[in-house]
Amino acid sequence: MFIVPLSGLSSAEAVSGVSQNHTSASQTGGAAGAFFDIFNDALEDVRVTSEIARQDSYKVATGNVEDVAQVMLNSLQATTALETATQLTSRAVSAYKEIMQMQI
Repeated sequence: MFIVPLSGLSSAEAVSGVSQNHTSASQTGGAAGAFFDIFNDALEDVRVTSEIARQDSYKVATGNVEDVAQVMLNSLQATTALETATQLTSRAVSAYKEIMQMQI
């Protein structure tokens, strides 16, 4: 795990801890940009796997399934992606709350 030093942040970003422009933070490689990219990738995985699982469940309902095992795997991938995004969100919120409770 690589920790980006705070010396590269402007004073407004150092106080708030978040960049005002997410695209510039992800382009500069800052910590906020890295987290934004990871979270965005997790949400994209949820969207893609959920769409595949939805299409598979439609195929099951209409009786057009060639491989039932693949349908189950796709369903489990969608479930796992959703659980991962949920855990990522809850851990980020917990870390934020813990940081806000720190005394300076």
